[in-house]
Amino acid sequence: MPHDLLDDDRIGVPVAGVRPAQPPHRAAEITVEAEPQLRAGETDLGRPPQLPADVAALTDDDRAKIRQAEEEQALRDLAEAEELTASDPSVGWLGWFAHPLAGASLLGAAGALGLFLYSQALTILAQLATQSQWVRYAGFAGLGACSAAVLYAVVRFVLLYLRLRANRQVRVAGLEELHQRTRLRWLAHAKAAEAKRKLEQYLRDFPMNTEKERKRLAVVGLTTEGIAELSKVRAELLDPARFSGSSEWFDRFRTGFQHKLDEAATARIGYWAKRSGITTASAPNGLVDSAATLYFGFALLADLCRVYHLRAGKTGTAVLLGRVFFNSYLAGQLNEWEKLTEE
Repeated sequence: MPHDLLDDDRIGVPVAGVRPAQPPHRAAEITVEAEPQLRAGETDLGRPPQLPADVAALTDDDRAKIRQAEEEQALRDLAEAEELTASDPSVGWLGWFAHPLAGASLLGAAGALGLFLYSQALTILAQLATQSQWVRYAGFAGLGACSAAVLYAVVRFVLLYLRLRANRQVRVAGLEELHQRTRLRWLAHAKAAEAKRKLEQYLRDFPMNTEKERKRLAVVGLTTEGIAELSKVRAELLDPARFSGSSEWFDRFRTGFQHKLDEAATARIGYWAKRSGITTASAPNGLVDSAATLYFGFALLADLCRVYHLRAGKTGTAVLLGRVFFNSYLAGQLNEWEKLTEE
């Protein structure tokens, strides 16, 4: 065999003049395979259907157990949804033990303030007893005026507080988290719709329709332009064809309506804080400091309730009153600490 023929005789390379060898024809060996026979219960997928051996109809007890299991699961879903969507704005991180801790703080602050006011009143009365008659009368008149001012602030706050509806904060982030869960998506939609209905009712009841109501809002820091802007935003929010979804509606409520109220509330806090600082700085003793701080604290709470047209829940009320009492006690103790520092 020539050498060049050996070099070109490679797989896949045709060589001119050379025909590849043909395999022998074996027609007799070609047979048709028969189709495999399926056993009873098998399918052409190769896996028999999975069926229980004994199938019986559901009884009444079985249906009752299924309904009970579904109701228990629905209750667990509702409890989880309430935990995600409901919160108290005055509590913060207190969480599950907020109620007993807030009540204990309120009782402690009220007790400390009561003991301090009682001791200071006895001290002032003992000092007035050693003074002349006209000094005693002037002192008694001053004590009566302070007591009347504090009583007026407390009664005014209580009467206004009882007329307002309790606040229930809506956690939009909790609703969005709830919406991400497939099995609770229907519940998130229901909760969002419920929250929107409550806020719409709050907008309708907000007191700025008559001239008298607008004057009351002007007293607590809402200007005429601010009230007009609130009215415009309220009209937009109450228009059912204005927004495409609940999320957009909540954003508009928060930025257009609630933000204006927050600005007015911040201004009222600064207003009463300045007056409290000036009064306590010029007060002669701790009793006047505590009484003035107590008066300004209740006046501030009344103004905030009038701004938002809401009152806090039970836990929030306990926290707010505890702060007022503690601040009053702290203001009265500053003179004692100043004397101790000087000594």
